[in-house]
Amino acid sequence: MLERQPVLLRRAPQGDGEPDIQMVMLTNTTRHRAMPGMTRRATLGALLAAPFIPRAAMAQEGLIRATDIIGREAVLKAPAQQIVLGSWVTIDALSLIHPDPASLLVGWGGDFGANQFQLETFRKRFPAIDAVPVVGQGSIETMSIETIISQAPDLVILSRLDAFRFGDAASNPQLEQLADAGIPVAIVDFFLDPARNTEPSLRLLGTLLGRERQAQEFLDLYGQRMRRIETRLARPGVVRPTVLLHAFAARPECCWTTGPGNRDALTTPAGGHNIGADVLKGAIGQLNLEYVYEREPEFYIATGGADGRPTDEEFAIGRDVSADRVKASFEKLLARPQIAAIKAVSERRAFGVWHNFMHTPIRIAAVEALARWMHSDLFADIDAEATLEAVNARFLPVPLEGTFWVAAT
Repeated sequence: MLERQPVLLRRAPQGDGEPDIQMVMLTNTTRHRAMPGMTRRATLGALLAAPFIPRAAMAQEGLIRATDIIGREAVLKAPAQQIVLGSWVTIDALSLIHPDPASLLVGWGGDFGANQFQLETFRKRFPAIDAVPVVGQGSIETMSIETIISQAPDLVILSRLDAFRFGDAASNPQLEQLADAGIPVAIVDFFLDPARNTEPSLRLLGTLLGRERQAQEFLDLYGQRMRRIETRLARPGVVRPTVLLHAFAARPECCWTTGPGNRDALTTPAGGHNIGADVLKGAIGQLNLEYVYEREPEFYIATGGADGRPTDEEFAIGRDVSADRVKASFEKLLARPQIAAIKAVSERRAFGVWHNFMHTPIRIAAVEALARWMHSDLFADIDAEATLEAVNARFLPVPLEGTFWVAAT
């Protein structure tokens, strides 16, 4: 018999795929690292001697100007050609608007964040990606500002997780250092508030990379399909079923999930009500199983593929994973005693989806799949597979090939 405990909410562990963004750090220091063959003093001396563009000098006309999702203006002389990319900006997002995103990178976060479980596939198409210098291990607090400056990027792209991992800071010393060195920084967000920030974030990238037309073409597809779902869900009498979104389902413990508001990138836009939103304060946290059992969510949705290469005993789904393996591993997940005791699972109202959809605009395909599954009467005419095929054919230089969702039968 399962032992029942009082409701307990815990913070997500750091350094294991997703950040602990419910924790507030009391310090905000830069971890400086000298370049190979240089002392710290020599590195700093070279940086101080290097010319930079004062912010006031960038007020001239004829420049590329764009405001990012936190209201900071990025100013470029020309479309960005050399980019440092934060860990939690997916290379898929760049791929939607650029045919060779690896050619733009002169540095990126070392733990690779949301990119870690698809790097092997990108290497086959863009082998030069292995030569991209590592500038840190996640958020900007871990990045060497000296190393970033030494790469002479004309743009640094960070997600909101990269820039403000430990809270909504009003300012960030590392960002100010980059600005003082004349290096523009653009902050995007495809995860924390996807409903509000996905479209402006991709449009921002299109502007700064000189790929406005490509960005708009994808946003036309994304917006039309997303608003079709929103319109139907707004019809009188539509009821949103309760859902347990079980994130990182390959892990042995349950149940990590997303928090309130627009922070649920999958189930909320698909017409569900995530039970984690009723009790969590931050973007992600852990629910006690007692709470899950008492709520009896009408649907169970697991995400997988977030922890690198799953073993044969873990839930595997995503790029280059066969349908047979996904199905078999999903059934093993549903057979775990703690998971099997969830009513929605025992009644086979269970669904699995690739975790990376939480971090990329390509989520529209997963939202369609979930919407049709939870509201079959409203969305019987929607074909998520066809949407994914259209994205692959029209936008992605490295197509999403594999198995990205699965349903219990």
